[in-house]
Amino acid sequence: MGFSVSYSPWLRKLVNDINLAYLTGYKKINDVSAVSGSLKFFSLGDITFTREDGSVIGTFRPSEFSIDGAYSRKLSQKVSMGVAGRFIYSNLTQGQEVSGQTTKPGMSGAVDVTMYYVTPMNIDWLSGSDFSFGAAITNIGAKISYSNDEFDKDFIP
Repeated sequence: MGFSVSYSPWLRKLVNDINLAYLTGYKKINDVSAVSGSLKFFSLGDITFTREDGSVIGTFRPSEFSIDGAYSRKLSQKVSMGVAGRFIYSNLTQGQEVSGQTTKPGMSGAVDVTMYYVTPMNIDWLSGSDFSFGAAITNIGAKISYSNDEFDKDFIP
């Protein structure tokens, strides 16, 4: 079982209020499987919204977060696989009107599928070393929309 917490000031040399916070944990169920979860929060700091003519609408603090749950399993001595599900909430515009449309927070879901392979190296000068390979297909899911327009959708962040 393990937990981790991290906080990263993002682009600190350019601005001082953008940050990424991350909490994650896992628990082994038995010798071949484990469950895990995480929470990620990304704050884009204070952003001044303006109209096309440059007049100020207001200052807002856009942000995004995601909640993940995952299951992983060792299928053999050499192969492991995992699957994760994710809920995404992205509030970039905070309800401002953009191009004549009122915006809203975007919500979506996604799935990740992963595979890991490891085998010992059978070369004299590399004995005791392993060859390993991993692959991941991530963010399999629906596009996200920041308005009520069903045709105006973006790839998930």
